[in-house]
Amino acid sequence: MKKRVNIKYVIILLFFLLTALIYVSDVENLPENVVLFEGEPLNLRTIFGVDVKTSFSSNPSIERIENKKTVTASANAQDIDLTGNLNLDVAVFGIKVKEINVDIIESSELVPLGNLIGVKLYTNGVLVVGKSGITGADSNTYNPYEGANIEEGDIIVSVNGKEVSSTFELTNQINASKGSDLNIRYIRDDIELETSLKPVKTSDNVYKIGLWVRDTAAGVGTASFYDPSTKKFAGLGHRNC
Repeated sequence: MKKRVNIKYVIILLFFLLTALIYVSDVENLPENVVLFEGEPLNLRTIFGVDVKTSFSSNPSIERIENKKTVTASANAQDIDLTGNLNLDVAVFGIKVKEINVDIIESSELVPLGNLIGVKLYTNGVLVVGKSGITGADSNTYNPYEGANIEEGDIIVSVNGKEVSSTFELTNQINASKGSDLNIRYIRDDIELETSLKPVKTSDNVYKIGLWVRDTAAGVGTASFYDPSTKKFAGLGHRNC
């Protein structure tokens, strides 16, 4: 009878630990800084018990639509001034654990001339558009990029002497390291710099360095842009590496 009670306690403990890991991962995957063009929505889908609410808005004209599953920060197209800043508080069962800063900037328009077939934006390397903590295989949170001096807006051009031109190539290089130090060359303000990072193994048995990146952007008539004044990127299509 005593053994059955002990097994029951172990099962309950494992259940709570697994639940806590799921909630930590959900919160860590939410971005800390986001830039939107006016009128562009931002949908943050969270699990039960994780709520996102607006704590500050610099412009009362900006809509804030909230429900249990999705938070949308956007702008009303009928208003004149559609730009502004929002602070969103992330809470787990009522306890604040994170803050998301949302900047809404003026929209940009791309006007093609001649016979337009398609528009592509090519980058020499992979753009760094954000950072986030990594939940390791031991359930601890790591920030591999700390101390590496890599910032949003930098362009990663090579890893361990091999050139990278896409997020796919970058993730392959990171996984191939098996956790060994990576020598990374990147460009900032037309100056090539060098640093090193040590990837962290996640519970999914992959290695990550905690950077959100993107490569070639393709489309017809629309594109995402880097804003030098905020040193942030607008639009989606990012990959967590």
